[in-house]
Amino acid sequence: MVATRDGARWWPTREPPGEKPTTLFMDRTRREIVPIATADLAHHRVVAAAVCQEGCYPDKSRAHVNQDTFVLDVAFEGDANQCLLGVFDGHSVHGEDAAQIAAATLPRTLKELRADDAFENHLGDRALRTPLTASPLDGDDAGPSAFATAFERTNDVIVRELAEDVKSSGTTAVVAHLIGDMLHVANVGDSRAILGIAASGEEARLSSSYEQSSRASSPTNENDVSPRWEVLPVTHDQTCFRHDERVRMKKEATEDVMFATLGMILGEVPFSEDFGEETIEAADDPPRVFKNKKHYPGCAFTRSLGDTIGKSLGVSAKPETLSYRLDDASRCLVIASDGVFEFLENKDVIAICERYEGDALGACEEITRAAYACWSEEDTRADDVTCVVSYFTPKPSAAKAPKPATAPSKAAEQWMRVRRQVRAGHTKKEPGLRFANAALAKAAIHLRTRRGSLAIEDLFPRFEWDTMEGAGVNLKDLVDATAGLGV
Repeated sequence: MVATRDGARWWPTREPPGEKPTTLFMDRTRREIVPIATADLAHHRVVAAAVCQEGCYPDKSRAHVNQDTFVLDVAFEGDANQCLLGVFDGHSVHGEDAAQIAAATLPRTLKELRADDAFENHLGDRALRTPLTASPLDGDDAGPSAFATAFERTNDVIVRELAEDVKSSGTTAVVAHLIGDMLHVANVGDSRAILGIAASGEEARLSSSYEQSSRASSPTNENDVSPRWEVLPVTHDQTCFRHDERVRMKKEATEDVMFATLGMILGEVPFSEDFGEETIEAADDPPRVFKNKKHYPGCAFTRSLGDTIGKSLGVSAKPETLSYRLDDASRCLVIASDGVFEFLENKDVIAICERYEGDALGACEEITRAAYACWSEEDTRADDVTCVVSYFTPKPSAAKAPKPATAPSKAAEQWMRVRRQVRAGHTKKEPGLRFANAALAKAAIHLRTRRGSLAIEDLFPRFEWDTMEGAGVNLKDLVDATAGLGV
């Protein structure tokens, strides 16, 4: 029985299947789908779909219930220029509850925090020195991130609601937030997000086919001449294979932590942290985290939501975050649980997406089928399989638009000066705080993008401009900074 604060579950739950399977097969009646969802972002048309397929565990003593779930919101915050996509993969006895709570809580929490001036919006909103980066222009000076804080507060809700039941249960979470032509991703665990990118020199092919993007949903003929899509990993699985994560956990742990394989625990092989670098999800005996000289919790991941025993050992709910600017070479985004990547490689998944170009549901169904086929060949069970596929079609105006220039150093300096004034508490009046919100790449810049070339004074008519001018901030340079930073 799940313990809750008031004895009632407010999150969705699934009924178990009527009969426990005796053989491994994919029961399509135990599947949830979003067949098609579309959005028109500032520079791209998005076509997305999702499939969440229950796994099959013939050897379990009781019928298995799907512990995966997902979010697919093509008008996040009521804004047609935003999408929120995510996958949550629960684990252990109460994993389904953890995943469902996370999927219900995280979007709402992110929305609330983005409206709060005390929190930064996405770090990548401010600047991207390279197309794909985890470091903002002024990372050391950044305030608390709304995205990261949303994960940590969602973890708090899971712990509060599930109490003792979440000691060894929890969920992964990988969430992508699309705003305009920016893709922001946050991740805990080993669910994964990858981008399909057109091979160099092939960018123009899709940019000229915007009007054709609503063609009949059918896979591209494999004999057709088409560019080879390349894989761009967006997330990095947070497992005990990663040396940087083991170092972090040892620093953050409040109890003695040990990393070992089950073979080491059982005395079959000597103890060592020479685990190598595993890039394929499937591993016969992956390293796990244990309490020193104990045989628990034994989790192979280094970050998650829930898992309170693991938290004392450095398992973190703080996500790794990353930002990417979509361009005319961006073809698709795939977010999927490890049920997909246990045996399929990134390139296999992107190859399927290329074959089903534009048919998001077809791609999801084929990825699910291929993953299940691998499970059938390699194991006596199949994990839950969830994938969200989004195709990007650049609009003609976006394809022709010049790429943003690097921010001028003077403008960047002005930008930083505003940040320092805000951090020092010199901007205390409401209009000043509202302007600071704009200066930190939140509402004002977003509105300028959506509404056209409105002057910043028009957006903030009550702002007392001498507040910043008196601090040595030049308005023109600051406005130039917002444009030069490409936000």
